[in-house]
Amino acid sequence: MSNPAHIRDNFWASPLAFVGSVCIHAGLAWLIITNLNSCGQRGELGSSDVYREVGLYMVSDSEQEADEMSQNVPEELPTVPESLNESLNELPELSEALPELPDLPRIGPGPTPTKQSEPSTHSADALAKVFSRPPPPSASGEPGTTKFYGIATAGHTVVYVIDCSGSMSKHHAFRHAKAELLSSIERLESTHKFQVLFYNDGIFEFHDRHGKPEIHWATALNLSRARTFINGMSVSGATAHYPALIKALSYSPDVIFFLTDAAGTALSSRKLEEIKRRNNGRAVIHCIEFGEGVKPDVENFLHKLARQNGGTYRYRNVTQFGE
Repeated sequence: MSNPAHIRDNFWASPLAFVGSVCIHAGLAWLIITNLNSCGQRGELGSSDVYREVGLYMVSDSEQEADEMSQNVPEELPTVPESLNESLNELPELSEALPELPDLPRIGPGPTPTKQSEPSTHSADALAKVFSRPPPPSASGEPGTTKFYGIATAGHTVVYVIDCSGSMSKHHAFRHAKAELLSSIERLESTHKFQVLFYNDGIFEFHDRHGKPEIHWATALNLSRARTFINGMSVSGATAHYPALIKALSYSPDVIFFLTDAAGTALSSRKLEEIKRRNNGRAVIHCIEFGEGVKPDVENFLHKLARQNGGTYRYRNVTQFGE
């Protein structure tokens, strides 16, 4: 009978045991390799577990703060309106809620004045309209008064007719006439209208700022322009009385002051009657004659013109005017 220990030793030393050992070790190796390759994949048996790599991971302070901030973000963000105007329209009216502030007195020097531009033509015209605007009618409606060479008269509309022919240069007669004329228009009130005519064998009228000869209100601006017009006149030419008087009547005045040295052709009786007819008693015609020496005893056409039209005649000796 054989020894069992001997039989066991002979088995492990046999080729069969060697082959079996190799097969067992090969199977174990295959299982290990298979399990390593299957990490991170689903199990073959259909389980839902996921295999992940395992290891140690060091987290820095900044990454930890970022993770904490991400956890604090709300799951749902508020919706942004499609139009900014829609959101603004939904805001309450703030102006309605604010109380009105009372007007308080201003303190301090105020804003710095801006530099004024040069006056334009438009602004000059507007200023001229203001100064040449007709005044309001007086409460009484009574005509204003003025005088010329001592003749005082009342009327709303006054026309001066001044001889400027060459003969008016003697003894500084024309210069004296202009000085008296300037003094007379200064006496005009704001309710007066006036016109100034110089004549020789032509007629020179005082024009408005648009270049039109018309009747003028006695405003400060018109009187200033009239002074310029009067000072600019000089003597020349012959004498034609009748056209100047007819022109003066065309303004439908209340008063006409007619000054001449009566040189040249005198007005005929026919022309005097025509002047009276055209006037029809509307205007008072005062006549002032410049002469050399004492007043003549004989009446001339100036006496008749004044008498036929309700006026006054005056005589001035030019030799007494002096310088």
